[in-house]
Order: sequence, then structure tokens, then C-alpha cells
Amino acid sequence: MIRSGFVSIIGLPNSGKSTYLNAVLKENIAITSRKPQTTRRNLKGIYNDDDSQIVFVDTPGVNTGKAMLDKYMEKSVSSSLSDIDLLIIMIDVNTYKVDKFDKLISVIRKSRAPKVIIINKIDAYEGDIDAAKEEIKIIFSDVSEIKEIFCISALKKKNIKEVIVELKKYLKDNCRYYDTEFLTDEPTKKIVADMIRQQCLYKLDKEVPHSIEVVVESMKMSKSKCMQIEALIVCDKEAHKKIIIGKNGVMIKNIGIGSRISIEKFLDEKVNLKLNVIVKENWRNEKTKLINFGYDIDNI
Repeated sequence: MIRSGFVSIIGLPNSGKSTYLNAVLKENIAITSRKPQTTRRNLKGIYNDDDSQIVFVDTPGVNTGKAMLDKYMEKSVSSSLSDIDLLIIMIDVNTYKVDKFDKLISVIRKSRAPKVIIINKIDAYEGDIDAAKEEIKIIFSDVSEIKEIFCISALKKKNIKEVIVELKKYLKDNCRYYDTEFLTDEPTKKIVADMIRQQCLYKLDKEVPHSIEVVVESMKMSKSKCMQIEALIVCDKEAHKKIIIGKNGVMIKNIGIGSRISIEKFLDEKVNLKLNVIVKENWRNEKTKLINFGYDIDNI
């Protein structure tokens, strides 16, 4: 009999939610970086094996930003808490002693679903993991319905399979919601756009990556069987545009090379990528611009 259900993943920025999802799916459908606001939308990742289907919902990191985009991400997290079978609370074991969990705990309390804590990044932890586990248990002692605590390394794929076995216990349905060939229901254009934004996160410093949005304008297969992709990198300051392009166009060229490699691997197609950079001031605070960039502000 098939067991199936929906499982949301919630945590502070950089706790490893997207890395965990990629490790479970064995495919990089969720972009990752060490910078906050890497994940801006809820993203479904669909895990299948012989006897189960788990629809994971990767969410933006819980934050306290004031821009309209930050408020959108906050609502995205809250919307992921309804109609789920299980809530995963992702914790970075290397930062839990200095992290502030008040906002995270207040959000978690909105969900009546059973909850498990996954302590991540144990591969880089030099302390006593059992002691850390007990301290984290105390931090979340006032949160109801926490059933179990697991320790993993999403990056090193340690204990991933073992945790999946345990998560299956909380699945309530007995049907597959999606065909087994699907890893996500996200449109291909959005995944490609995020892969380009990931390269911006990797290669650009300071506040510049936070001002960036990427829009894929077209994807067409040429007669030579090469995928022709045109995309816009949008930033909110003229000074940032100059940084993104770089001296003699070196930075935009490097972003393009890294993006093309990732996209070709994802699409399993030869890719010709054309990038342009434009400025749209204050786009993170304007509803119309956010909607134009695909943020469903009204329906979240």
C-alpha cells in the first residue's frame, strides 16, 4: 500500500532546508547559498519510492525584514503550515547557541501538525552532539506536538535515508498526488531563473545579491538542437548594475558561464544563454513589480 502526505520544512535562514530537499531528491531543484533570502517562494519537491510519495514544501527562511518582499516570504511560510501531515523544523547545530528563535517558534505554533526537529550540519560540528540535542530540545520545549529529533548532514547526505523511513510513519493518505516522473510542480522557467540568481549569489558580495531578481523572457529550441535562453537580471540601483556587469563585462560573463553549466545539467540540453541587466528602483517594495516578477502577492 502506498503512503503519502505533505511535509513542510521551516527554519531560520541558512539552516540547510534547500540542501536537505536536494539531498532527498538527489537532484538540485532548490537553489542554495550561504546568503539570507536565497529561497523566496515555497517550492514543492516530490519524493517517490516503491511504497510512498512525500511532497516536501521548502520555505523561505523565517526573517524579520520590513520590505514588501520580506512580508511576502513571511506569508509564504505561514501558508505552508496548513493542510500538512508533518512539519520539519530545521536547525543549524553550529549556530543554535547564538540564533534567535522567538520568531520561528511563534510561527511554528500556528501549526497543529505533528512536528520533528532535524538538527543539520553535524559534519561541521565540533561539540558534543548529544548535549546540543538536549539544549535544542529545551529551546523548543514549549512547542506542542514535537515527536522526534534527528541529526543529519544534508551536505554530506548523512542519515538522509534513515530519516525518510521515520517520516513515513506520519503519512496519512494512500495515493500518489503526482506522477512519479515529477520532482517538482515548479515551472521550468522559474527553476532556470533561480539557477541564474544562484550564480549571482555565489559571485556577488554585500547587499548586491539581495537587490537582484531574474526573469527568463524566452526559452526556445533552435534548429541546431540548442536551447536558446534570454533572461533579465533586475537590480534596484544603477551602481549595482555596474557591479553585476563588472569591468569589461567580466562579472556578467562569469555569471553566465556558471549559470549555463547548471542549466545544461538540469535540462540535459545544450544551452546558449543571453543575459541582460536592467534597473528597476525599489522593486522589492512595489506590489505591481513583485506581481510582474511572479510573486503571487494577492493569493498567498
